[in-house]
Amino acid sequence: MDSDANTRRLHCGDAIDVISNLPSDLLDLILKQLPIDCVARMSTVSKIWRGKWEMHPHLVFDDFFFDRISQRFSFRNRELELYEFSRTVSSILLGRSGLILKFVLCIPYDLPLRHCSDIDIWIRNISNKGVREVQLHSRRSSVSYRIPSYLFSCSDLTRLSISYCILTPPLMFEGFRNLISVSLVGVKITAYTSFGAQLRKLYLQSCVGIEHLGRQFKYYINLTFLSITDSGEIDWQWFGCTRKVNVSVLMLCGKAKKIVDLEELVDNMPRIGNLHLDGSFLKFLESGAAIRRHILTMDALKYLTLDKVGFYDLGQIKNVICLMGISPKLEKLVMNLVRTKSREQMVSSVAQYLQSLYLVGMTFNRLETVEIYVVENSAELEFIKLLLASSPSLRSMRILNMISDRKEALRISQELMRFPRASTNAEIIWR
Repeated sequence: MDSDANTRRLHCGDAIDVISNLPSDLLDLILKQLPIDCVARMSTVSKIWRGKWEMHPHLVFDDFFFDRISQRFSFRNRELELYEFSRTVSSILLGRSGLILKFVLCIPYDLPLRHCSDIDIWIRNISNKGVREVQLHSRRSSVSYRIPSYLFSCSDLTRLSISYCILTPPLMFEGFRNLISVSLVGVKITAYTSFGAQLRKLYLQSCVGIEHLGRQFKYYINLTFLSITDSGEIDWQWFGCTRKVNVSVLMLCGKAKKIVDLEELVDNMPRIGNLHLDGSFLKFLESGAAIRRHILTMDALKYLTLDKVGFYDLGQIKNVICLMGISPKLEKLVMNLVRTKSREQMVSSVAQYLQSLYLVGMTFNRLETVEIYVVENSAELEFIKLLLASSPSLRSMRILNMISDRKEALRISQELMRFPRASTNAEIIWR
């Protein structure tokens, strides 16, 4: 028995030695693919692995990590579970002597870790380790974790992602020097904040207090990606600093109060190539004289996505046509429509408007791909008819219908196939 045990240990040691002799860059790749607690335990196997672990720059405490800890221990109560989680993370952090370039912490929904002061200590620990990427993800809760001031001293930080926390920068904080990407989801911003002059990507979803971001748009103009979704009232003066933006998502989700000047918006985003708007944005859009005469155009726009568009709202549809008309290089259009039941009279007005455009003879020369979800009324069919007749480069039109009557759906699909097409290569996919 003893000899068998010795043989197993010998073989295990040989296997470790084989792995240890691999090239350094390959070892680093292996470490990146392993769960962080496994990497920590492997550091006890040999000096080589211990040295690698001490210099391992990526610490990821995600849902998978916490699930593994739960499986290893049979917890009798929540306090013991909280203690074990905190002890494990703390021991891993304390065992690190090298740089920590990436730090990810996902707080489990059912664990009151957000009440634990250890998180503040962990962030303080990484703040002087040259960290470049930080992800702090809590879950939607009545009590949110307040980000400690240590985070704002991470001068090498380039990427920051935070979910469902409270962000309160120090009073004299002037921004990060190297930050290029910020993603905030469900974050409450409680004080004036700037992410610095190098910021290129800003993603905001379901945030509160975005009015505190005014300084970011007042002085810095390096943004190339801007996404604001369901985050309260947008200050349209910010868009004076968006001249380098090429991808933008603006989803007001019914919270707009002020008219949006499309003419000013187009003038402030001359490089926009990919634009994503919702029905609320379209509802509050004012085109302006220069737009109506096509003096001002969106020459770089190739991809247009429109969410929650209602073909019962004539104002929305006029603005859809306006946006397409001032986008001579538009290649792809995606539309997600809202249901229009009990609004037949309004739908009829929109259908008549689209019929008048069909007679005028509009042209969308570069349009190649169209996706429309979900079609159910006459106005939407008139819009499809207009696109087919006005798009000589069209290759594919994908349509999802919600017509419950099979005979009616078949009749409409047959009618669609008879619509005149400017492109002989246009394929209609009706589902």
